[in-house]
This record gives sequence, C-alpha cells and structure tokens, in this order.
Amino acid sequence: MADVRADADTLLAGLREELEAYRKVETISADELRLVKDAELEKATVVLAKKQELLGTIGSVEERIMPLKLMWPEMKGQVSADIKMAFQSILGELSALLERLITLERETEEVLSGQIAVVRKTAPSVSPDNVRKAYGVKPEGKK
Repeated sequence: MADVRADADTLLAGLREELEAYRKVETISADELRLVKDAELEKATVVLAKKQELLGTIGSVEERIMPLKLMWPEMKGQVSADIKMAFQSILGELSALLERLITLERETEEVLSGQIAVVRKTAPSVSPDNVRKAYGVKPEGKK
C-alpha cells in the first residue's frame, strides 16, 4: 500500500509539473497571438521557439510519468479519497487549460491564414522571365 501511495504521489507531482508548464505555454501562446496580430512575425518566431522548448519539457515529464499513468486504473482502487480528488482536480485544470490552448492556437492559425491570403493576393505573379530580370540573368541562348 505504501508503494501505491508513493507511485500516486509521484504521478500527481508529474501532473502538477505538466500543469505548470502548460500554464507557461498558455502565456506564451497569448503573446504569440498578439505578435501575429501585430504582424511582428520575427518576434513571434522567437516566442514560438520558447514555446517549443516548454513543449519539449512537457514531453519529458510525460515520458517519465507514462508508466505510472498506465498503472493508474489499478492504483485508483487502492488510494484514499483525497488522492482521487486531487487527481480529479488536476485533470480538470489540465482539461480546461488545454481547451484554452486549442482556442488560442486556432485563433493564431486563422490570423496567419488571413495574412497569407493577403500576401498571395497582393504578390505579383512570378514568372521565369521576371526572376531572370530581377537577378539580371539573360535568357538561355542569349548573350
């Protein structure tokens, strides 16, 4: 029983670690959206790199606690009600946070798609002749 409690505590600590990292991702994602809306794409790229780093951390935590997650159905029947409530609370927070992140990501994607559409609409057509002219290259066969 003590081993089950220790495993449950370890799993709970890992989930808390993930929750904290996802909170940071949410903050960064909100910054990213603001920068994309302001067309500050270079700054958004820097923010995106920070987000990727945090997602890597989350992946590492997930890898570490996955064996315990797989054992949870068995553990659940052997832990106290307060431990079960702690799990429900953290999983509820994670679920709500992930929903907010999905909303932020979708909004960022919509803004970027709109910006790409504007660029495509206003960009001049690119032909081989236009490219040659831009770089001062003569057509093949001509000197």
